[in-house]
Amino acid sequence: EEKWDFVLVSNIHEVGSEKETKRKKFLDELSKKGFTIKKIEDKKLFYGVRAPKQIFQKYQWLLRNPDSRLQNPDAHRDIPVTTRIRIVNFILQNTVTSDLEKLHDLRKKRVFEAAFPLHEKEEVREFLKERWARWRDIFSQQPIEKIRCYFGEKVALYFAWLGWYTYLLGFAAVAGLVVFVAGIAVFNSSQVSKEICEATNTIMCPLCDQKCPFWLLSDTCTYAKVTHMIDNEGTVLFAMFMAIWATVFLELWKRQRATVVTDWDLYRWDEEEEELAMELINNLQHEPQQYQHSYFRSTIILLLVLVMIAVLIGIAHGLVIYRVVATALFTQSDLEFLREQANTMAVMTGAVLHYITIVIMTKVNRRVALYLCELEKPRTFSQHENSFTIKIFTFQFFTNFSSLIYIAFFLGR
Repeated sequence: EEKWDFVLVSNIHEVGSEKETKRKKFLDELSKKGFTIKKIEDKKLFYGVRAPKQIFQKYQWLLRNPDSRLQNPDAHRDIPVTTRIRIVNFILQNTVTSDLEKLHDLRKKRVFEAAFPLHEKEEVREFLKERWARWRDIFSQQPIEKIRCYFGEKVALYFAWLGWYTYLLGFAAVAGLVVFVAGIAVFNSSQVSKEICEATNTIMCPLCDQKCPFWLLSDTCTYAKVTHMIDNEGTVLFAMFMAIWATVFLELWKRQRATVVTDWDLYRWDEEEEELAMELINNLQHEPQQYQHSYFRSTIILLLVLVMIAVLIGIAHGLVIYRVVATALFTQSDLEFLREQANTMAVMTGAVLHYITIVIMTKVNRRVALYLCELEKPRTFSQHENSFTIKIFTFQFFTNFSSLIYIAFFLGR
């Protein structure tokens, strides 16, 4: 039975056309590296791609364990399917034609429509499709081993962390629920709320300059009670609990991660070392890559990051200004309901607007972070990933929490 590592899909182009020529050049480069290519013509062209065994033997030799090599230097174990796919994908993505074009460029120019790997065990895919990430299996453990077999160790380790994090969040959710129920129990017990509700003779200034009447402090009785229900003495205890929980979570995850890494034999695995090995496998001449760090480029990247952070902080300030303006506009409304509930409506519409802002800026942040990483030109793919992680985390932090930082440290001063 013939087994293929990847399938390249292309439209049927005219003989002698530019796209057909570019496609042939790319396939010729793969043939020079020893790849076996089989063409199947249907409504589209399908090219089955299979890497030679020498590539995987070279990969094992470059990443060998010196201790085991001394015992049996000629031993070659079968590498996992996910590792095989990762190696072939790296070579496909980094094969350069005589026109200095890679597969990514050819897909942009529609020379190839798609490129996807083939898994030997389709039952794993069907199992994950039916039993993983389903609401009906919400209380079941994730099939981490199946995820590892299909997506590889890197993806499986992420979901192992996500599952552990979600599991421990259950304890935090229980504590939060207890605090919330306690807040409901003391709904009417706050001394501040009682004084506000009893202030029937305290007349407050109008909330705007036009059309706004004087109002009684007791009108905000319900708002004060709801505020105390959410923000009370128990909230302080919950904040202390979450600080302890975060530390305990990190320490327990280290133990859990050590268990997983030991079971999967990943202690000797190094991402940058593997990438270097695949670079050597892909480049038959083993030519060193030229790289020079640019302080000018790094300065430009830093300035652009600071500009993006300033934009995100400005959006948070814009939301604060919106609440002030919305309150004034609602108090001048012709509708009696809006005038009476001006503060509540301003808070609710501000929250909805904040949510929409987060959704939109999350997509913008990702594109900006990717663009800055391309501009930065990291040396390796792992450095590219680390740089992207730092940037997207920074942007998302200011997107999600800049308004909370304002409330915590600046509001009221």
